[in-house]
Amino acid sequence: MKIEKVYRHGDVVLFKVQDDEPINQKGGVFTKELILEHGEVTGHAHRLAGEVEVVAENEAKKEITFKVLDKAVLTHEEHDRIVLERGIYLKTSQVEYNPFDDMIQWIRD
Repeated sequence: MKIEKVYRHGDVVLFKVQDDEPINQKGGVFTKELILEHGEVTGHAHRLAGEVEVVAENEAKKEITFKVLDKAVLTHEEHDRIVLERGIYLKTSQVEYNPFDDMIQWIRD
């Protein structure tokens, strides 16, 4: 997977990947609003508004692969908005090492 651009939106990381790469899918789900991540602490959400097709999800890894069909706007109550251009994106969440528990954990927003 060749990464063209990286976006960080709080604890959410988006990788824009090359459009010509095959995506393992059986058919996408089209939506005009996609919640990329819910804030466990604040109740806020990372919302993507625009013409979007969800093509793959991996709940265990907190990953979503989606296509932006035109432009889409990513918003959150505590972060600046990001405008995403047409293309394929992989959303993942950041992790951190907790030295007190000696474990890797998801960053909570």
